[in-house]
Amino acid sequence: MSNAASAQTTKTPGPGTYRASCHCGALRIEADFDPSAGTTRCNCTICTKTGWWGTIVRPGAFRLVSGEEVLGGFSRTGAGYSHFCKTCGIRVYGHGDIPELGGEFYSINLNCLDGVDLTGVPVDYLDGLHDTWEQLAAAPHVDPVTAAKRLSQTS
Repeated sequence: MSNAASAQTTKTPGPGTYRASCHCGALRIEADFDPSAGTTRCNCTICTKTGWWGTIVRPGAFRLVSGEEVLGGFSRTGAGYSHFCKTCGIRVYGHGDIPELGGEFYSINLNCLDGVDLTGVPVDYLDGLHDTWEQLAAAPHVDPVTAAKRLSQTS
């Protein structure tokens, strides 16, 4: 079964099991969460340059489905560890234990979700660049392709 055929597709994200993968498909995860409960984007250089858009899940809600043999990782701060595919380089998830975030957690890169339209999902934009973690803005996610299609249909 192809990646696209097995992917969950939804127009209104809600609670459920979501699948994510890297570009080459070697690294695959599943996680149980509700994207409509809120997500975050950080303006630090690593998040900006890698296109990280995250949500946090507890350990019991996270599953590494495949790719342990291609799993690479790094830590910028020692508090969290980012995991990526050593074949294609895509950063699919992170793992850490930070008391301010409620202890042990996994962070999922929502840009790696398979077949999910996240239009309208709330996004909190945080200032990680200056290590303040202050909320800079909050807005619903707008997928530019979906928005452009809607715009062209009304023109």
